[in-house]
Amino acid sequence: MSRIAVVSDSHGSVENIRGFLKALGPVDALWHLGDHAEDAPELARILNCGFVSVAGNCDPFSASPLTYTVEWHGKRILLLHGHTVFGRQHLFYAAKQENADAVLFGHSHVASIETYEGLLMLNPGSLSRPRGSKGPSIAVLTLTDDALDAELLFLNNL
Repeated sequence: MSRIAVVSDSHGSVENIRGFLKALGPVDALWHLGDHAEDAPELARILNCGFVSVAGNCDPFSASPLTYTVEWHGKRILLLHGHTVFGRQHLFYAAKQENADAVLFGHSHVASIETYEGLLMLNPGSLSRPRGSKGPSIAVLTLTDDALDAELLFLNNL
């Protein structure tokens, strides 16, 4: 089993991650979905894990790629920010082109989890500038050889 912390849209503010530490527990990796992808190394240092990051629309000079497909526990997971793929249908087709079991994206600053035609679609919301009343959020992705599960954590609820 692996647990992955998924964050997006940190916009240079990494301190909120400390508020999630107790609820988050140990994680095997951090996946940053863009908009200040350069925050990923510091976030990973705080969480004591490795990281993968993709670039968002606020990362014009980032060395991170725009998309990245991760293979973990036999699952294929497409990581992207979402600013180049608009709407659920386009996210779905982008994931299907990669033969992905899940697509993880940010950009909207609104946390959501849904399954669409068997595809897990996860947006962890924003670590620093959330839209809506639930506050800063992250996601936890749990992978086993048999399952792929996601959970949203909201700082205001911890």
